[in-house]
Amino acid sequence: MAKTCKVTFHPCQTSVEVPQGTTILAAAHKADVFINSLCGGDGVCGRCRVTVLEGRATGGSTEFFTHEEIRQGHILACEGRIETDIVIDIPPEARLAEPPEYVDEVPLLADLSRLGRKGMRFSPLVRKTYLELPTPSLDDNVSDLQRLELVLARSLPNRRFQMGLKVTRRLPAVLRRRDWHVTAMTGYRGPLTEIIDVEPGDATQPNMCIAADIGTTTVVCHLVDLRDGQTLGQAAKYNSQARFGGDVIHRIINASQESGSAAPLREAIVSDVNDLVHDLVQRHRVGTQDVSFICAAGNTTMIHLLLGLPVENIRKSPHVGAAYDVPPFRAAEVGLQINPRGLLYCLPCVAGFVGADIVAGMYASGLSSREEVSMLIDIGTNGEIVVGNKDFLVCASASAGPSFEGAECRCGMRATRGAIDHIRLADAEHVLSFSTIADAAPIGISGTGYVDLVAELLRVGVIDRTGRIAADAGKCIVESDGGELSFTVIPAAQSGNDKDVLISQSDINNILRAKGAIYAAATVLLKSLGMTFDDISEIMVAGAFGNFLNLENAVFIGLLPDVASDRMRFVGNASLAGAKLAALCNESYEEIVSIAGRTTYFELSTDASFMEEFVSACFFPHTNIELFPRVMAEFEKARGL
Repeated sequence: MAKTCKVTFHPCQTSVEVPQGTTILAAAHKADVFINSLCGGDGVCGRCRVTVLEGRATGGSTEFFTHEEIRQGHILACEGRIETDIVIDIPPEARLAEPPEYVDEVPLLADLSRLGRKGMRFSPLVRKTYLELPTPSLDDNVSDLQRLELVLARSLPNRRFQMGLKVTRRLPAVLRRRDWHVTAMTGYRGPLTEIIDVEPGDATQPNMCIAADIGTTTVVCHLVDLRDGQTLGQAAKYNSQARFGGDVIHRIINASQESGSAAPLREAIVSDVNDLVHDLVQRHRVGTQDVSFICAAGNTTMIHLLLGLPVENIRKSPHVGAAYDVPPFRAAEVGLQINPRGLLYCLPCVAGFVGADIVAGMYASGLSSREEVSMLIDIGTNGEIVVGNKDFLVCASASAGPSFEGAECRCGMRATRGAIDHIRLADAEHVLSFSTIADAAPIGISGTGYVDLVAELLRVGVIDRTGRIAADAGKCIVESDGGELSFTVIPAAQSGNDKDVLISQSDINNILRAKGAIYAAATVLLKSLGMTFDDISEIMVAGAFGNFLNLENAVFIGLLPDVASDRMRFVGNASLAGAKLAALCNESYEEIVSIAGRTTYFELSTDASFMEEFVSACFFPHTNIELFPRVMAEFEKARGL
């Protein structure tokens, strides 16, 4: 028999037995211990750095460590193979971050007044209706089911009903238990209404639903009272699928049949949603059985993984998913812990890389119902862009990578405690001011912090328009271990983890490519329609990243086009807002389904001009600076022209 080794992880004090030769990362997966692995275990990101405190592990790259760190036992978890019983310390930067400090308030508030402005009525996807049925007699001897449907039709007119066999079998006993006074729970299924359950007496309250945004990085849930449509509470956590990779491609690879099984990724996201549901119901003193349904939006891969659908074909050309528009399922069938008879509604997707999140955003932002042409940009791991109005909708997807999620950068981190989210430089040698999330000591830089920092480095001359760091720009320039130039933002003595907070040349290059992909995608999409940014009435930026983005700096580096500020608007978590509107109104749900059906997907990879536009956009702010007149004026002023 193969020798087994005991692996103990600190600081969580979790142990697991694995065969000798298992990687530390695989052992962590088995123990359900999180170790950050942006590349999903390919050995190229260097984020899964751990320390061997006792025992021996062999193998692995040394390029991410100094000689002193190697001597101290530092190793990459994805490459270090366990040879003996071993004790592993996971440093703070490799652990799962605390829940996000910023939980989006959803400025596009999905409440009854907003439904009214859209001309929609309050009609939740799942309802509980109290009914008093007439007692049967020789003159009124219709079946129990027909009697229920006749009375229910008074509250839900013009609907066709269906009921499952399990509920039908126990219906006679339930009707007679409280003298024909019952509560019917019904679920909207397009042309049909399902009688999901029937309970004796008045069981209409409490009655809740969950609106969920299943993001690649963050999962956000709102608890909504179905009496009046008001939000009772909100909760968020980082998607624990992150241990399988920071972006959807790495997660698809890990979930593909060649790699083994999608079950661990499905279990991770289901567990995340269950954790948030339990948190919300406990805080508001209701039970999981009081949650009648969940309405979820998310990108195509996240929806597939939640439902346990095969995902491997999304990565392969022509990038086709298993299903884009699915009917509601029993939430329990997926593993979600709400009312055992409750439903899971997943909003529809458009294509392999344009998901329900952007479709929900089109509806919530109002883009799909306007006369004028607008643009919606969702900046995340996968940048999604929509152009259109009530007459047409065209969308595209740009692979921006996770740079704007605080990843792929040496000191990058998510928007959690200690992350620098905004910064200003006095000159090439001094930081004027900065802020961190939760006002904690700085330990890294978030996506919005990188946008500010790159813009400031450009302004004070530390980098040029190609993104190259000037070695003689200031005393803060240092040589990193790999020989590349870096700019020290916060020295170790002033940081929260006794390490320099810096930005390297590689970091700047990553940000340059990410912003170039977003801008180029928007440009090519407009060109395909014979339009330019001048033809767009409003540009809306969605996502939590947009909520805290400095608009001026985003334009200065060329992430967003140089248009008048009154033509730009942040719309927050439009994905969650759309999911909530759908949950509260079956007409909104149907409209979102219609939007997905009439949206045309534009494949950027087949457009010959995309690469040319991308290369042109890989300058700050752009090769053609005339496209950015305000930025050009600032450069000329700085040069005294």
